[in-house]
Amino acid sequence: MRFSPLPRIALIVLTLFSALALIAPLPYVIILPGQAQNIFDKIITIKDQKSYPATGRIDLMSIRVTNPNSWLIGPEIIYSWLKADEAVYPRAAIYPPGTTQKSEDKKAKADMTNSQDNAKNAALSFLRLHPEFGVAANDLHIKNIAFDVKKTGGPSGGMIFAIGVIELLTEKDLLHGRHIAGTGTIATDGKVGPIGGINEKILAAHKAGATLFIAPAGNSAEIAHVPPGIKVVTVATLAEAIASL
Repeated sequence: MRFSPLPRIALIVLTLFSALALIAPLPYVIILPGQAQNIFDKIITIKDQKSYPATGRIDLMSIRVTNPNSWLIGPEIIYSWLKADEAVYPRAAIYPPGTTQKSEDKKAKADMTNSQDNAKNAALSFLRLHPEFGVAANDLHIKNIAFDVKKTGGPSGGMIFAIGVIELLTEKDLLHGRHIAGTGTIATDGKVGPIGGINEKILAAHKAGATLFIAPAGNSAEIAHVPPGIKVVTVATLAEAIASL
């Protein structure tokens, strides 16, 4: 069977539509691995209270997400889909309607401040409930604990902040010289909550040299393709996170 060639005008129209499809803005965002910051490197400070130097390193993880004000085009999305360390999501799955970069920055800053307050309360509550750590927790004050994080925002550092506070306030060595990382929100009662970008954070932790990654139990079903050389444990509470160490 013979097929007649398309008329030239039809070819031009098809070519034009194909080109427009490639450059048309699409409602997607790209998530990439972010930085690993050692929380014992000028991030957590204990003031007017006996503290003990950490023997290892705990990394605060972050992810990078494309600007809510920007739109992606087809080739960008295809390229990210093909890369193992990037993920593509519909914009609505990450940003609520009407989100701007300014509103997102404001929310991220507020979430970070709240996560730090929760981490202080959770850490001190843990120490009060576990006298075997040898800390007179009733004499501790939240005002003696300070955080200084400039490179990231959001609530996902809560669990790591709480672990860091406990490590610095107790003579017991939890890290034994290890390089660990983790992520998860924290409530004042010590419950650990899920976060976004779990696989990107595990990959970033592995690249930074961490050998243990503590993740929220709520993210268990999403964790995939863990790089060799890093162990991932999932926890639902701060007590489980400390026990994993």
